[in-house]
Amino acid sequence: MLKNFLKTFLIAIAMFTTVQIAVAQKKTVYVVPENAKIFYNGHEVGNGSYQVKFNRHEDFVNLKFEAPGYISRTVKLFKNNPQKTVSYELFIDEAERNSIGAGEGVDLANKFFSVTVKKGMTEDEVWKRLMNIAITNFENIEVRDKSAGWIKTAWINSTFVYQIVRTRLEVQLQFTGEEELSYRVRISSEIADKDCGTNNQCFERYDRILKKYEQVISELQASLGSNF
Repeated sequence: MLKNFLKTFLIAIAMFTTVQIAVAQKKTVYVVPENAKIFYNGHEVGNGSYQVKFNRHEDFVNLKFEAPGYISRTVKLFKNNPQKTVSYELFIDEAERNSIGAGEGVDLANKFFSVTVKKGMTEDEVWKRLMNIAITNFENIEVRDKSAGWIKTAWINSTFVYQIVRTRLEVQLQFTGEEELSYRVRISSEIADKDCGTNNQCFERYDRILKKYEQVISELQASLGSNF
């Protein structure tokens, strides 16, 4: 009788474990906002919700969520998570809301563009105006070399709830071979996850310019003249 009892007990445990595994292999994922795209192991599989079915040999799957105006999010969903349904929320992309890019007709971030000076302005006058624009908008100057016509400001950090955007201005005298003054100008823009911090390795190229620096472009146009 003892053998029969042990046998029945082991079969019951095996059946219970099998049921547990079967349940654990399916989990429903919900994302806010509801229009968020869901990517499962790199492939787009739905919007707002999706039922994940784990393969036998998978301990976890990689999920990515994207929605316009929100910060994209990548997570690992583990098979041994006891919850049958898992919810995730995307945070509003404040950096995007406070910046402009190609979508708004201003595709100048991290690119050199030329500024051709109006005729009649001396190099000294141009230099003073360039320095005034740099100091007014960026305060700290890392490089100011008048003889080389080179200005480079220090990075300025703009902090949002979940992100940090840093911006700087660089101006270089451009030798065109013609009797006119011309400069190469670049507004560099980089973004980092606030949780990472402000170390250089946290930042990556950001192809948008914060709106508060849009005036730099208009100031260059009005003060010097340009051929964008």
